[in-house]
Amino acid sequence: MDSNARYAQIKERLLEELSGLPAHTRIRSRSDLVADFGVSRTTVDRAISELIGEGLLYARDGSGTYVAEKNGMWPQDGTMRSWGVLLPDLRHYTYPGILRGIEQVGFDNGINIIVGNIENTAVRQTSYLKNFIRNQVNGVIIVPARPNPQEGLEDQLAEMLREMIEHRIPFVFCNRNTIGIEAPQVVCNDFHGGYLATRHLIERGYRRIAYIAHPRYSISMNRYMGYASALQSAGIEQDDALVAFSPSWDFEAPGYEEMGRMLDGPNPPDAMVGFTDPIAHGAYRAVCERGKVPGRDIGIVGYDDSMLCVSLDIPLTSVKIHSSEMGRKAAQLLADIGPQWEAARNTSVVLMPELAERQSTART
Repeated sequence: MDSNARYAQIKERLLEELSGLPAHTRIRSRSDLVADFGVSRTTVDRAISELIGEGLLYARDGSGTYVAEKNGMWPQDGTMRSWGVLLPDLRHYTYPGILRGIEQVGFDNGINIIVGNIENTAVRQTSYLKNFIRNQVNGVIIVPARPNPQEGLEDQLAEMLREMIEHRIPFVFCNRNTIGIEAPQVVCNDFHGGYLATRHLIERGYRRIAYIAHPRYSISMNRYMGYASALQSAGIEQDDALVAFSPSWDFEAPGYEEMGRMLDGPNPPDAMVGFTDPIAHGAYRAVCERGKVPGRDIGIVGYDDSMLCVSLDIPLTSVKIHSSEMGRKAAQLLADIGPQWEAARNTSVVLMPELAERQSTART
């Protein structure tokens, strides 16, 4: 069964479970649901997040997730306001964390959260944004999708955002922004994250350090520039043969294929920085297939510090981006600026990533 079918099945089982519960009943914890349904935390998070977006559940900060009123609203004082949230793909482990942070602020402020999960398609992106405008939401938090020249995702997003500006609907970018549109934003310092990962490997004694990423766009380039700057600061000449921007958006294939190619070449790397944890995991598999040991023979650093990192036999060092905090700050920024959105369009909140060190870079 593929991931979409498994997710749909879990969502259906959750709906069956909710149908017998009165409003404001706390549902089972995510860990209980993961154990009972035998699926990943990401699958459960996605199902719960969409049920929250549909008004069937609501979250309380630090307390849990509860069954909503039959009309899709939860208890509040005063008039219910609504925010739209545009996400690229809830199957990706980063976005449920961002959504949890947004939901916390939304609940605290009596705001109904409407989730648009576009699954990286232009038609869904445009449809959700038109619905947000039509329903006159009080604001929108946008996590822009990855670039897709064939569908013109970025151009269509920019066009819709200009329409939102005309309708005086405030919006905040989260995780990255869109070229040509000035708006408040909450982002992670991806340059610093790439620098941290590379400097850590250098300090462990690695010298031929690779960088493997998805196609070139703002985030992959920012992390690359941090990687290149760390090498330069250490007086290490960069080998372009150890830099790969894969044409693939597949989760793991770029790491597996590019690392395999490099390891089989005449001057293989002794370490790598992966643009994401799955890319690092792909490289991890390529290393193991060649009889080498991650950490001892080849240092590997991922990015995002997902649950994947601690599930491996040799746990993966990774850059932690605090996705929930990013979502919380984006929501708080939207709540704070309110009608002063025009004056706050150049506001930027930049979060600093941290390094989570594990055995994949231990050199033991």
